[in-house]
Amino acid sequence: MKKTTLLLTFFGLSMVLSAQTKITFEDAEIGSTGGATAMWDGGTVDVVANTYTTGNPSSKALHVLNTNYLPVYFGNVPIPAGAETLYSKIKVKYLIIGGTDTNYPTLEVFSSPSSSLAGATEKIGEVGWAGLWGTAEIGIWKTVEFTFANSILKPVPSGNLILKLSKSNTEYLIDDVELVLIPVATPTVIVNDFEANNLTDVLAMKRWSTTDASAIVESNPTNAANKSVHILATNWNSCLEQIIALPAGKVLADYDKLTFDVYLNNIDGTDNTYKDIELYLDGTKVMHPQSAGVANAWETKVFMLDTISSITSYGNSFKLDLGINSNKANYYLDNIKLTEKTGTGFSKNTFNVLTFKRTGNTLYFNQTIDRIEIVDLGGRNVITAKNINEINISNLNNGVYLMKSLVMGETYIKKIIN
Repeated sequence: MKKTTLLLTFFGLSMVLSAQTKITFEDAEIGSTGGATAMWDGGTVDVVANTYTTGNPSSKALHVLNTNYLPVYFGNVPIPAGAETLYSKIKVKYLIIGGTDTNYPTLEVFSSPSSSLAGATEKIGEVGWAGLWGTAEIGIWKTVEFTFANSILKPVPSGNLILKLSKSNTEYLIDDVELVLIPVATPTVIVNDFEANNLTDVLAMKRWSTTDASAIVESNPTNAANKSVHILATNWNSCLEQIIALPAGKVLADYDKLTFDVYLNNIDGTDNTYKDIELYLDGTKVMHPQSAGVANAWETKVFMLDTISSITSYGNSFKLDLGINSNKANYYLDNIKLTEKTGTGFSKNTFNVLTFKRTGNTLYFNQTIDRIEIVDLGGRNVITAKNINEINISNLNNGVYLMKSLVMGETYIKKIIN
C-alpha cells in the first residue's frame, strides 16, 4: 500500500500523521490485501488492476466482495484520539461493480483498535446512502466524504480506520482513501464584503465617463439578507474602484492571492456566459485573465499575486480596480479579500512532495489540488483550474512552463516541458 503525505514517518506498522494522508494501492501486489483486512468472514478483499479508469487514473484498486455486511479494516491508517480536532473529513473513492444489492448503501465509519471490533462504541458516524441517492451507477467512480464534525462520538476514539458499506451482497472497488487535515487559517484582509454599506449606496468606479458604468449596493441575488455590489457597464475597461489600506507594517508583497465572488446575471443582451476579468493597481493593468463563467451562480475567482512582476512596488496603501471587461456587463461582486502569505509561501518539500504522471496530454496528480496555474517563461498565465486531480494540457505550445499548485495551504512549483 502506498502512502503519500507531506510528512510521514514509519515505526514498524505505525505512522505519524502530521499532514494530509492519501492511501492508494499503486505499490501493492496484485492479489495481495494491500494492507486491508476483510472482517467478520463477511467477504474478501484483494488488490486488482483498475480497468475503470474514467474518473480514476490509478492502475490498481482494492477489490471488495461483500457477502455479508463486510467491514474493511485499514491496519495502516491510524486515527488518533480526538481526530475531530485534527481532520476535517475522510474522502474515499468507490465504484460499484455488481451484486444482488447494488443501490447506494450507507457508509459506516469506525475507529477501532483492532480488526475484530466495529461496534457501537467504535462507530464515528455514517453517511446515508453514501451521500449518493438511489440506484448505483455501475462501473462509475464516485467520491464519498465523511465529515469528522458529524461524528456521533466526542471525542473520536483512537484506533484504525474501518469502512463498512451496509449491504448484504455488493461487489465494489475502493481507492484513494484520504484523511484531510483541518486547514490552518491564514490572515485575511477583507477588502470589501459590502455589509457596512447601505442599500442603494453608489460606489466609485474606474471608467471613461460617468455614463459608462455604475456600481450600486443591492441585496445579494441569492441571499437577500446579505449585500453585494451590482455593476452595469456599457463601455470597456469599467471596474469597481477600491482604496486599500493594509494593516500596519504590511505591503502588498506580503499577500499571495486576491479572491472574490462573482455572479453573472442571465439577461439577454449581456455577457452572461464569459468572464474577461481585469485587475488594476494604482491605475496600471496588472492582470487580465480570461475564463468561462456560469450564469445565475456565484463563483469564487482567485488571482495569484506572485505573478505580478511589479508587486514589490506597491506599499501599505494603493488603489485596486476590479471588474469584467465588457461593454454589456451585468454582474455582482462580493467578498473581495487578500490572503496573507504563510512563511515564505513555499514548502520546504516544494520540489518533491507533489507528484504527477503524464499520459498523452493529461497530467494525473497524486493528490487533490486546490488551485493550479501554469505560466510560460514570460510569466503569462496559460491555464488555471481549481479542485482537480488531473488536467489536460493539449492546448500548450511546445516549450517550457512552470506549474504552480496550491495544496492545503502549501505552494508547489514544477517544471513542464511540452
